This record gives sequence, structure tokens and C-alpha cells, in this order.
Amino acid sequence: MKKTSLVGEVGLSHEGSLGLAMSMAKACKDANLDYVKFQYHQPDFESTKNETFRVNVFPQDSSRYDYWLRTSFNENEWKILIEYCKEIKIEFLCTPFSVWASNQLLDFGIQHIKISSGDANNWELLEYAKNNFTKIIISVGMSTRAEVESLIEFMNDYPGDFHILQCTSAYPVKPNHVGMSYFQELKKLTSQVGLSDHSGNPLVSIAAIASHASMVEFHVVFDKNQFGPDSESSVTFTDASLISQFRDLFIDLHDPVYDKNSMAEKLIETREKFGRGLTLKKSLNKGEVVLPEHFTLKKPLGPLNWRDRGDLIGKRATKNIQSDVHLDIKDFE
Repeated sequence: MKKTSLVGEVGLSHEGSLGLAMSMAKACKDANLDYVKFQYHQPDFESTKNETFRVNVFPQDSSRYDYWLRTSFNENEWKILIEYCKEIKIEFLCTPFSVWASNQLLDFGIQHIKISSGDANNWELLEYAKNNFTKIIISVGMSTRAEVESLIEFMNDYPGDFHILQCTSAYPVKPNHVGMSYFQELKKLTSQVGLSDHSGNPLVSIAAIASHASMVEFHVVFDKNQFGPDSESSVTFTDASLISQFRDLFIDLHDPVYDKNSMAEKLIETREKFGRGLTLKKSLNKGEVVLPEHFTLKKPLGPLNWRDRGDLIGKRATKNIQSDVHLDIKDFE
């Protein structure tokens, strides 16, 4: 069984603060996640000034374009953040929203990228990623079935590590709209299928792990009251830790090395304590004949078992036999 990779999506919830971004990366590491993920926006290569907000909760930004400018890191800040992730030993992951941003990530030495649902049919970006990165993760939260199938066909000759993540681009998404039934369909089309979840419910990610997702991604925040449009659809770092604990437990519970016979051998002392031996229901005097209805089984494990009573029925006791001791062949003649 492959271990599900866990991705903590910070996105832009750092609000342009490098310090907050680093704190959230550390919180992902402390929650035992495999990746911390950010978003790389450069509006000159991504947007026009006519781009509208998904949710406008930013009074200081007159346009989405301004929001991208305010919350974007410069080259030096990205390098600091990437180096910090290396120091704390969590893998840095990023979603580039343009070929230009993808090229910048390559210049930073990044070989793994996540492509957002909005770009799942951005063939310019997809082709560039396919030709330059060793791991590509793509969410399909806005795609039709036909578009997903075209994407999988496009990636069929990709020599790298490809993960497709079932997703529904609603914030937050209702559990019955997460699409786990379609997740199962995807597993018939390609080998590595995961989930990008926007429910804000850690149980959804746990269910995906139990369904053998190759990867599970979820937005993370310190608190549900943290400022930002995605806080309601995020899980807290406490919940993220719970998800990772379940992931590790799930692997242990399905340990393929487990062998029932060898485990029984290791438990021999316990087996003896909880086992039973052939005994009498009531005491028998010397010379009395033992009958079928005299037998019972009592703890711990004894020299004779239930099948052995057939060899004793009709025989006489060679001594007085109490009901609180195990029987032995030599007790009868």
C-alpha cells in the first residue's frame, strides 16, 4: 500500500507576509504534512485589470490585479521561503499561474509543481510543465468529464510523476459535492488519483485516505477566524495533524508484513493464560466412571482439550479428582 501524500495549501492566506508564510510552513511540518503549497502570481503574465474577484474581501485592493501585486513575493523572498522549507525538511510546492512563473520556479531549482483547476485546460501552461517538471499535480475542479479524459490522454506519455486530483471548485464545498464517486471512476483511467478538498472538514480528507488516494490536498489556517476568503473552506493545523495521524495509522493497520501465525507464536504466553483445558464440572471420586456430561473447559490452557474427552469417556478415575484442576490421561484407567 502506498502512503498518501498530504499537501497543506497556504495559497495566499499569508497576505503577502513572508513571516506568516514561514510560520505556516512550520505549522505544516509540525502537523507531519509532506508538502506546504503556495501560489505564484505575477499579474502582468496572468491577468488583465478587468479580472474580477472571486470573493472581494480586500478593501485596500481596487482590482484583482492589485491584489496579486500586493500579495506576491519578490525573487529574493521566494528564495528565502524555499530555503526555509529545506531547513525544516518539508517539501516546497507551488502553483504557478503563468509560464513565466513556471520558469521562475525552475530557476529556483523547483522540479515539482501543482497546476490549479482553473488551468487544467490551459494547454500553453500544461505543455510547458510537461516538458520541464519531473512531478506534475493537476486539480480538475472546474472540468467536464470530456476535459478530464483529454487531460489524461495528454499526460499519457509524460515520463514523470503525474497525479490528478478530483476537486470541486466551491468554497466551501458540501460533502455530497466532493465527488468521491467520480474519484473512483478516475482510478480506472489513471494510476495516481487524489483529492483536493475545499470542504473545511477533516473527515473528508480522512475518507479520501481510506479510499487509497495517492495525494490529498487541503487549505490550512491557524484558526477558522483567520482573515481571508478561504478560511471557511480550510482545516486548522490541529485538524491537519489529525489527518496525518490517521494516514500513518491507516498504513500500520494494513501492514502487509503481518502474519497471523507468527503473531500467535509471539502471543504464546497470552494464549496459555486465556486458553482452556479439559476439566470436570464437579469432583469425581476414585473408581467412579467418567461420563460425557462430566466434562467442561476451564482456564488456563491445560494438557487436554475438548477433543480428548472421547478417549476418557467410560474410564474410571485412578484417584479423587477435583473440579478445579485440569485432567490428565494418567488420572483414568
